[in-house]
Amino acid sequence: MKINQETKKNILTITYAGVVLFVILYFSKVIGFLASIWQLLVPFIIGFAIAFVLNIIIHQLENTLYKNIKKNKRILSFITMFLLIVLFIGLICFIVGPELILSIKMIMKQAPIAYENLIDFLKTNRNIMNGSFTSIIDSLVSLDFDLAEIFNQLIKNWKPLFNSGFSILTNTVSSLSSFFIGFVFSIYLLFSKEKLSRQLKTTSQALLGEDKTKKICQIIKLSSDTFTSFITGQCLEACILGSMFVISMSFLQMPYALLMGIIIAITALIPVFGAFIGCFIGIIMIGIVNPIQAVAFIILFLILQQIEGNFIYPHVVGNSVGLPSIWVFVAVIIGGNLMGILGMFLFIPLTSIIYTLFKEYIKSKDIKS
Repeated sequence: MKINQETKKNILTITYAGVVLFVILYFSKVIGFLASIWQLLVPFIIGFAIAFVLNIIIHQLENTLYKNIKKNKRILSFITMFLLIVLFIGLICFIVGPELILSIKMIMKQAPIAYENLIDFLKTNRNIMNGSFTSIIDSLVSLDFDLAEIFNQLIKNWKPLFNSGFSILTNTVSSLSSFFIGFVFSIYLLFSKEKLSRQLKTTSQALLGEDKTKKICQIIKLSSDTFTSFITGQCLEACILGSMFVISMSFLQMPYALLMGIIIAITALIPVFGAFIGCFIGIIMIGIVNPIQAVAFIILFLILQQIEGNFIYPHVVGNSVGLPSIWVFVAVIIGGNLMGILGMFLFIPLTSIIYTLFKEYIKSKDIKS
């Protein structure tokens, strides 16, 4: 029996309506089922993300250091990459570790003195403040920390604290197990990516046809190139900004120059707004040691942030993904509101992909017309 187009259309409409009705009637169960599926997929998503990032390094090693080697190129590149990562982490710990321990000791030593100086300053300058500030100052001055009472409260509420600590520990172990599974999965992906790619392409050709498969492959290649360029550009921009802080803070003889440069470089991996997190940490650390230098650090940060935001970031990251500066900013704002820090990181390359596809679509329409 041959089914005409009208009958097919009616069957599809009824099917879609049935699915929508089922979701509405059993919404909570559907959401629970999807959440369970998501929990199962999380380690593999993590593994794919790890494999994608590591593949950038491995690809560079294969095309440069082991360019003339024909056999075992992938294994040699993986071992080299692993040694480089271990060396980098060890170097960071060797350089930052002692300074971080010294900084913590100094902060613990200076914090009570800084607090007393702040209270004395507020008491002395209370009369020159406005009414709203005066009430805030009175509240701060009247604070009286009774350590014995705090300790007694902790003893009384040990069960909730223990439960909270156990819950945090359980979540941490779960996250670590997901990361470990993801890491193992990423190794399989790295060593069998060509085989998997061929299998997926063959399956797509069988199910969707040659033309659609070709279009899908083009989009996947565009996505891969865009995300690779974005990650590379983001890391380069973070290194540039961190180096600027190390050099400028060392020149101005500010404390924690190397430590702050590394902290700001790490936080700057979060697009656009990440450096502000590092600035906040720096204000606290430097302010405890020397409040005047903390003010100087804020001024320095604002100057370097203007240079980074207006010149370095749009050109390094924006050009690397082929996205105008205004759309970089829009992508960060929308991504941050929807998905937080992860959204900020993902939405720049995603916006670039959509932007490029839309340009190609408009161009094809112009050619036809």
